[in-house]
Amino acid sequence: MAPFVPLASSILLLLCLTAPSRACTCVPPHPQMAFCSSDLVIRAKFMGPAEVNETTLYQRYEIKTTKVFKGFNALGDVADLQFVHTPAMESVCGYFHTSQNRSEEFLIAGQLRNGHLHITTCSFVAPWNSLSLAQRRGFTKAYAAGCEECTVFPCLSIPCKLESDTHCLWTDQLLLGSEKGYQSRHLACLPREPGMCTWQSLRLRKA
Repeated sequence: MAPFVPLASSILLLLCLTAPSRACTCVPPHPQMAFCSSDLVIRAKFMGPAEVNETTLYQRYEIKTTKVFKGFNALGDVADLQFVHTPAMESVCGYFHTSQNRSEEFLIAGQLRNGHLHITTCSFVAPWNSLSLAQRRGFTKAYAAGCEECTVFPCLSIPCKLESDTHCLWTDQLLLGSEKGYQSRHLACLPREPGMCTWQSLRLRKA
């Protein structure tokens, strides 16, 4: 029966790929969480349509990097980063770029795999002009100051309890109206003193 195992595996894989499935869903991260957990954080323009590799079931977009916020050492030369890779199907969290404006800059936070930048629909990818001034300051400099010691701790339901003095309670998902998203758009979890982190406003900080 052993010779039939690869065939059975191939049939099972085909059924999984062709069977109806729910689209990938994920909770948007706080931008500081996205920055700290990513290998590469850049500002770039999407220069062309997706190119699909039917063998690996991945697609790639040609990009033009204009700024590197994180990953200088891993990247080496900005000119070497010409593509961003993502799964070719939405059901496995593939990112699909819809903007046709090649002059529009995007903030892209992703992972490095074999020298290639990878993103999914759960990655932080947003038009640069849509970010608040505080978020731009965070990606430029401030978020990095909280990566080693501080943690943005999500609160999805009440009651919430902090597990450490280095955690900042993130309650954006519980708020409504104009208050919803306030911490994501204006605050960063940064060291206040050794062993303690607090929410701090980035609106008055210099980039």
